[in-house]
Amino acid sequence: MNLFIDWAKVYDIAKSTQTKEEFLKVSETFGKIEESEPLRKFMTFMDKYQKTVLPSLLHGSQSSISTEKFVNIVVNQVKKDEKLLNAFVVNPSSMFASILFGAEIGLVPSDEIGDFYLIPRNLKQHDGKYKLTVTPLIGYKGLVKIIMRGGEYEKIEAQIVYKGDKFKVSLGTNPKLEHTPKYEADRTADNITHAYAVIYFKSGVTQFAVVTRNEIAAVRDNSKYPNDLYFNDKGNPNRWMEKKCALIQLSKTLDKDFYGSKAIEMDATISGGAMLTLDQNNQIKLIEGAAVRPARFRDIYGTLNDLPKVPDNGKP
Repeated sequence: MNLFIDWAKVYDIAKSTQTKEEFLKVSETFGKIEESEPLRKFMTFMDKYQKTVLPSLLHGSQSSISTEKFVNIVVNQVKKDEKLLNAFVVNPSSMFASILFGAEIGLVPSDEIGDFYLIPRNLKQHDGKYKLTVTPLIGYKGLVKIIMRGGEYEKIEAQIVYKGDKFKVSLGTNPKLEHTPKYEADRTADNITHAYAVIYFKSGVTQFAVVTRNEIAAVRDNSKYPNDLYFNDKGNPNRWMEKKCALIQLSKTLDKDFYGSKAIEMDATISGGAMLTLDQNNQIKLIEGAAVRPARFRDIYGTLNDLPKVPDNGKP
């Protein structure tokens, strides 16, 4: 359903056409023009960010992605998600705070890449009313990238243990983990017993962390959004979020850079119900609980106009 088409205007324009084919052509063309207006506004904002804050944020996060590619991926993500575009219209501050947060930690929002997600949610605001609000979510793959930047690591992997698998963990002076999957068993969410993550250092040393079914359930139950698809088989066939639970547990004992530590802390806080917005200095602000007034368009325009310009070559 197209939410941006004014069908009364379409009818007025089409009254002058002579045939059904002409009517449909005019209607389709007008609909595309109307639909593209919010997207054009969004692209205008992204162009401003590309010339101001994005280059320095991506450079600081040590991300290898270029500013231009980051912007293109974000725009394409919004193009295909009407609810996300609607969230931009009613609550642009939450949208851009989430995008800038992704840039700050070096992750681009994209369902296809799977590192970082922009999730539009109907959240309760300070006035008691509900509005579409964008909340960011770091995916398992994104968390792997963040951790890998922080030390001399070769590889990270995480696995799920199901009922019927052979699974043995030994701790002490010579920690050891053994896992032999039973693939013919029922490998669904109800049969998960553990999840674990293993990191391989370049020195040849390995380190692991294990979380139980109850610990995974506790993470889900403590989330502000426990009914998200990330904890069931339909929305999470690869069990990314269960693996993420194990990886977060492992990360507590690992060296991380500043951005990695901030990313993990912010991700947990947002999962607990906090939201992101932008202050008048275009800085990301964390709002505890669902009580933030959406910024107006002119607030962001004014803020962007006050930002220092960067050279045309895109370097900070």
